[in-house]
Amino acid sequence: MRIYAVADIHGKPEHMESIYRILDQYQPELMIVPGDMTHFFNWSTVLSQLDSLPVPILAVRGNTDLKRIESRIKKAVNITLLTQTPLQVKGFSFVGTSGTLPLPFTNRICLNEKDRLAALPCPMEPDTVLVVHTPPKGGCDRVGKKVHAGSRNLARFIKAASPSLVLCGHIHEDFGLKTLHKSIVVNCAIAGPGSGAIIDLEKNEAPKVNLLYPDTPQS
Repeated sequence: MRIYAVADIHGKPEHMESIYRILDQYQPELMIVPGDMTHFFNWSTVLSQLDSLPVPILAVRGNTDLKRIESRIKKAVNITLLTQTPLQVKGFSFVGTSGTLPLPFTNRICLNEKDRLAALPCPMEPDTVLVVHTPPKGGCDRVGKKVHAGSRNLARFIKAASPSLVLCGHIHEDFGLKTLHKSIVVNCAIAGPGSGAIIDLEKNEAPKVNLLYPDTPQS
C-alpha cells in the first residue's frame, strides 16, 4: 500500500498546491497528516480542501489545530481523526494521539502526555503505523541542527511498543528519517526543506520511504 505522509500544512495555499501535484504524480492510496493541518483560527478553508482530495486522509491534531476542528472532521467525508484504537486499512494498523505544547519546546507531546501514551496499545501488532505530531527524542527532532527537542517519553514508548513506522512533524527543519530502536521514524513536515514522504508498505517488510523535496523531478 502506498501512502503519502505530510505534516505541518498550516493551511497555506502553497502547501496545498504541492500536495495536489504530489497526489497526481504518485497516486497514493492513503494520505496521513501528523498534525498542524490548520493554523489556529484559519481552519475552515484547508479542511474543506483536504476533505475534497481524491484520497482518504488519516490525521491527528497538532499544536496549531484547535480542538474545535474535531467537530468539523466528524462531518467530513474523507478525513478520519486517529485515536488510540487501532484502525485497520488493507491489513495495516494505524493508531495516533493528538496534541503538543507550543514553543518553546519542552520535550512533551501534550500536558497529559503519560496518560495519552499509556492509552496506546503496547506492544503494538506487526505492521502498525503510529502517527503523532511531536517527534521522539533522538528521532528527527533537532532544533538548530544541534539540540534534540523531541519527547523522551515517546522515545521510551516506541522502544517498548515497536511500531513498524512512526510518522511525525512539528520540528520543520529536521525533515527526514531515522531508525529509532526497531522503528523507522519519518518527520514529514512540508513547512521546512521537504514536501512530505511517499511510503510503500508491504506486509512483514520494512517500509520503503521516498523523501520528497520541492525540486523532486516529475516521474
